[in-house]
Amino acid sequence: MVDWDEQIKAHLFWVWGEEEGFLKRGKEGMLVVTDRRLAFISKTDMTVRMHDTHSRRQAKRFEAKENVFRPAEGYKLEHLDRDLDKSPDNLEVPFSQILDIASEEKDWGTVLKIKLNLGDKAKLKKFSIVKGWVKYPAKDPLGFQKIDWSPLVNLVKTSS
Repeated sequence: MVDWDEQIKAHLFWVWGEEEGFLKRGKEGMLVVTDRRLAFISKTDMTVRMHDTHSRRQAKRFEAKENVFRPAEGYKLEHLDRDLDKSPDNLEVPFSQILDIASEEKDWGTVLKIKLNLGDKAKLKKFSIVKGWVKYPAKDPLGFQKIDWSPLVNLVKTSS
């Protein structure tokens, strides 16, 4: 369902998402932020070419120290909703379910930590932006970006 007032605020590529816990494996995806919800999309209908184009643009923005919190051209709310319906692995989190959100600076990069209220229990999700990948034996991050997550943290805290 499309909410005409809702807008995509940011679309980040090469995001490594992890859930805290024993033997929990991370996965690559896109982090899409609207003014009402966060979505982590690991399975998308976006073409490989379009994903590659947006990923390259994001990498150039990091190099130039430009703002990376921006929507991807051509990716609308209808695409987000279709992607969310595509797989149960894709995660949608309304701001109202976020108990806490903060960023943590590490030697190797910056982590966005989100504590979610999932009814009977809380879960901690961590997101980082990847610099590059190693593809064998499994696709894993090679390095992470240092990023100021405060625009996203402030958006969530002022909206919920």
